[in-house]
Amino acid sequence: MSAARMVWCIAIAAVWAAGSVVAGRVQNFRSSADLVTVDVLVTDGRAPVAGLGISDFELLDNGAVQQIQQIYVEQLPVNVVMLLDTSGSVRGERLDALQAGAMTIINRLRKGDRAALVSFSHALNLTAPLTGDTAALRRAVNALSASGSTALRDASFAALAMRAAESTRTLILLFSDGLDTGSLLDEEQVMAVARRSDAIVYAIGIRQPSRLREGVPAGAIDDRFLNRLSRETAGRLLYAERNRDIEQTFARVLEEFNSRYVLGYSPRGAEGKGWHRVEVRLKKKSGTVLARRGYFAE
Repeated sequence: MSAARMVWCIAIAAVWAAGSVVAGRVQNFRSSADLVTVDVLVTDGRAPVAGLGISDFELLDNGAVQQIQQIYVEQLPVNVVMLLDTSGSVRGERLDALQAGAMTIINRLRKGDRAALVSFSHALNLTAPLTGDTAALRRAVNALSASGSTALRDASFAALAMRAAESTRTLILLFSDGLDTGSLLDEEQVMAVARRSDAIVYAIGIRQPSRLREGVPAGAIDDRFLNRLSRETAGRLLYAERNRDIEQTFARVLEEFNSRYVLGYSPRGAEGKGWHRVEVRLKKKSGTVLARRGYFAE
């Protein structure tokens, strides 16, 4: 292994350790031995559907209908891990817009919410660990600079590993405007961690006219990877059409995340270790339901 690759592996491990997670112990989608929680988004067109109750949902675990015992909307604290691409393509106006978006998230944190800032290019930086100290978070955002290539998959892996082992919800807000040009990990390694984590990834990309830069369209982003990672975690991929749209897209993500439902149940008729397939449906109301496809019972 080259010295550069060794340094990068150590950086991933350091961020992982900073998130209080060790290999083989990523916080699973199943939140305890007796209770499973499922984070659900219901939309009617583009807008989230509000005002639903337990009786509006039907939930199946490995095909067996479950009794939903708890439902939460906004009551649970949120950890927001802002995973921001600060490669060379983000210099200038785009970096300013990205910092404004991050400030919007910090300004909208509620009592009990926390945030972390992880920046990535060819290097991975835990710029601010999970904290409720908004002044420290703002200083970290103001200190961001842009340079280097893009190691998107490695950074995604590290952010998923930062999921804290506690009763909070974790939103990973991932911004990237480019193609992965520097990762050591492959896509399947990232997806394996995503399936075992209950963190939800909302990815934000930016569209712009493509122009050639060293043979790569400057406007291209890793849409397929970002979309797959978002869908694997029951999140979404959103686009900012221009730099000035980045801030409002960040705000939209947090607003939508806080409108999601968290359903809790104790499995009956679906006991056993391994992968459990989960289905969430609406009984009589109309709307599109987005939820994780399953969880691992250890």
